[in-house]
Amino acid sequence: MGEYVKKRGKLFGALLLAAVLLAAGYSRYMEPEMLTVKEITVETDRDIENCKVIFFTDTHFGKLYDESHGEKIAELINQRNADIVVFGGDLLDNYGRDRDLLDMAYLQKVLGGIKAKEGKFAVFGNHDYGGGAFRIYEEFMEKCGFLVLVNEQRTLEKYQIDIIGVDDYLLGQADYGLCRMQSDRFHLIISHEPVVCKFVEGLGDNLALAGHTHGGQVSVPFLTDKLLPPGSGQYVKGYYTSGEDGLGDSVQMYVSSGIGMAKYPFRFFNVPEIIEITIVKKDG
Repeated sequence: MGEYVKKRGKLFGALLLAAVLLAAGYSRYMEPEMLTVKEITVETDRDIENCKVIFFTDTHFGKLYDESHGEKIAELINQRNADIVVFGGDLLDNYGRDRDLLDMAYLQKVLGGIKAKEGKFAVFGNHDYGGGAFRIYEEFMEKCGFLVLVNEQRTLEKYQIDIIGVDDYLLGQADYGLCRMQSDRFHLIISHEPVVCKFVEGLGDNLALAGHTHGGQVSVPFLTDKLLPPGSGQYVKGYYTSGEDGLGDSVQMYVSSGIGMAKYPFRFFNVPEIIEITIVKKDG
C-alpha cells in the first residue's frame, strides 16, 4: 500500500510540474502574442454623429515587449477605419533602462502610420513620466501625429463630442475640475488610471476610457484584485456601467487590459487588446 501511495504521489507531482511548465510556456510565449480587437457599442440620446473610436494603451515597449510588435498594432488599428484613435499612456516600460535597446525611429514610423479620419490623441501614463520618458514622450508622440492632451479638452465638431484628456493620476498633475461636466454634450474622458472616473460628475453622457491595470496581467482568482497597481481602485478590466462598483450615475467606463507587459514577461487569461468603440445615437 505504501509503495502504491508513493507511486501515485510521484505521478501527481510529475503531472503538476508538467501543468505548471505548460502554463508558464503559454503565458510567456503564446498569450502575449494573441493581440485581439474587442468591439463595443455605446448608445447615447445626445445629438451626435456616429463615431468610431479606437482605443489602445499600455504598450510598454522595451525589454519585455519589443517595438517590433508595433507593426501588428498599427495594422490591426488601420483595418478598423477609425474616425479617431486614442492612446491611453505607458508607451515605454522604462526608457532609462531600455533606450539602448529600442529603435525609436522605427517605432515613430510605425505609430506615425496609424490612420484616423479626424485625429489621433494621447495622454500621459505613469511610465511616461517615470524612467526618464518624461523628457521625450510628448515630443515623440507629436512626431507620430498624436495630440497629447494634458488636462485639455477638444471638441470634435463633426461628431458633437468633447474629448477630455486628464493628466496622470500618480505622477502627473491631474486637474479633476475637467471631470465636472458643465455641458450636456457627449464627453469622452481619457485617463491612464481608472480611479479618475470617480471624479466625473455633472451633465451629459460621459464615457471614460482607462488602462493601467493590465487586467492584473496574470489573472489568479481571489489574488489579482489585491495586486492591482495604485490608481486602479476596484476596477480590473472590462466595461463598467453607470452606478456599478462606485461609478457615478453620469459615467460609464471601459478599462482595457492593455497590450504590453510590465514587471514580468507573462500574460495569463489577459489577452492583449485593442478596443473599438462605436458611439451611436439612439433610434427614436
